[in-house]
Amino acid sequence: MGAILDRFGLMEAQFSVLNYLARRMPKGQSVTTIAAAVEVKQPAVSKMVSKFEGMGWARFKAMQNDARAKHVFLNQARHAHLQDVHGPLLPDYMAMMEGWRDEDIASLTAQLFRLVDWLDKNRF
Repeated sequence: MGAILDRFGLMEAQFSVLNYLARRMPKGQSVTTIAAAVEVKQPAVSKMVSKFEGMGWARFKAMQNDARAKHVFLNQARHAHLQDVHGPLLPDYMAMMEGWRDEDIASLTAQLFRLVDWLDKNRF
């Protein structure tokens, strides 16, 4: 995985943060929430997100009810780029799904998102 991510200029922790944000588009997330979800220390996530912001991949937005609190939002172009990264990570995915009906794929996808949401909310 590391070698594939390196081709896209990403480290595994960065990939985790970007994936987490992509799953929550268009809703933003606080750095604290991201850090807890991907199990990376908050200062490291802050540094990553600042780097992402400088690269135009993400942006901070102050929350209306508390100007000190900021949420991170993933740039739409970065979201599209993540889809390109996923391809080489799952090279047999298309072969595995051959013969599946669109409805079956949609159902599986919905259940996987449900599982990921549960896992994100129930990390220890």
